[in-house]
Amino acid sequence: MIRNEGRRDGLNVADELPRYESAAASVASELVSDVVRFAPIVLFLMILGVSMVTSAASLTILYTNDIHDRLAPLASLGELIEEERASGGPVLLFDSGDTWQDFRVPLYTVWGADEMVEWMNRVGYDAMVIGNHELYYGAQRLAKLSSKTNFPLLCANMIPFAGNRAPFVPYTMITTEGMRVLVIGVITAEYLSYPDYPWLKYIDPAQAIQRALNETEGKADFVVVLGHLPVAQAVQIVRVVPDIDVFLTGHSHEITPDPVREGKTLILQAGAFGHYLGRLKLEIDPQSGEILSARNSLLETKRTPVVLDRGFLKLFTVVALITTSLLLLTR
Repeated sequence: MIRNEGRRDGLNVADELPRYESAAASVASELVSDVVRFAPIVLFLMILGVSMVTSAASLTILYTNDIHDRLAPLASLGELIEEERASGGPVLLFDSGDTWQDFRVPLYTVWGADEMVEWMNRVGYDAMVIGNHELYYGAQRLAKLSSKTNFPLLCANMIPFAGNRAPFVPYTMITTEGMRVLVIGVITAEYLSYPDYPWLKYIDPAQAIQRALNETEGKADFVVVLGHLPVAQAVQIVRVVPDIDVFLTGHSHEITPDPVREGKTLILQAGAFGHYLGRLKLEIDPQSGEILSARNSLLETKRTPVVLDRGFLKLFTVVALITTSLLLLTR
């Protein structure tokens, strides 16, 4: 819209352009009329937009996977987790397996699992899916470790035969800020130690997820799957079972700075060995459970020296006893 501004010398530019002046005045008049006429509609849309933004539920999901008993980054991971919780708003913390064991580092395998479980309890994990490495300890050791956790250990696609009880559950339901979050765990078939678990039956992950969804139909507002399996396998599963909101993966040691999207599902993974803490910030429609916005970050951790604690002392004691025994036998 062109306005006729009065000059300080008393001349008006519009005086020299009478037809242009009349046209401008006409346009101005029509615009004012339109603004008045549509003001209530515009106001309503603005209020509706603000209402939608303010009514959206915020949720931050922190995630790790494949830490493999690496203790050096734990202090840094703990600090990052504490900072996120201190920022306000609901925060959920998940792990996608292969966290307590790594036979490639025998030193930690002797005692590291207990340290890892204690640390996970201390920082407040909400759930974890088992990885194939957790199974390598054997059923008795796995049962003992799982009994020490303050969070549920998940796996929906390894089903115990009748009369047997697994040290894990298929899924868990978490309520945060009035939102019911269903968390399901599944594991890949790759590198499973079948001989150690003859009383467990492995089923397809997609079938197990769908079974869990059927059992909890109408009870959840949001669905998270913790899968100890590669991103590509998660994509295939989502194509069969599309009713998943967030799929946190592991096993393949991949990083997803930007979430992989398949349908409505966001698929993520945070590398390995505790190098990163994954952080997914979501705005969710509380009515439909639809993700309105998502921002993902991989927060890099720092390595700190591992303190000589009771784990190392225990190990040194064992080594000393073995050494002493060998010396006595060779005399």
